[in-house]
Amino acid sequence: MNKFSSFIFSILIMASAFGIEIAGATHPIGDQTTPTLPERLTEDIVQGKLTMIEGDHVVITLTDGHDIKLHVDMDTKLGEVIIGDNVKAYVNDSGHATTLLRDE
Repeated sequence: MNKFSSFIFSILIMASAFGIEIAGATHPIGDQTTPTLPERLTEDIVQGKLTMIEGDHVVITLTDGHDIKLHVDMDTKLGEVIIGDNVKAYVNDSGHATTLLRDE
């Protein structure tokens, strides 16, 4: 019975270690919202305050007071942003935000 108990104990230890690894891998938010090198080199950056989210568009108010309306969709890498946050958007030539993240 002693071998059986140590066998069960070792299985529980391995299961808990595996569970810790899975839990640690479930929060890759920073990596998912990091702009790629081509984005950083070829796209325009829009910085300002996120003032509106309406359907598949967001509105960013620049420091000079002008509003910029950008298209977002399922391909946009979207950080955890809410209205009122200072944000940074990487924007392609057609006005599509490829990455939108909080500007800290």
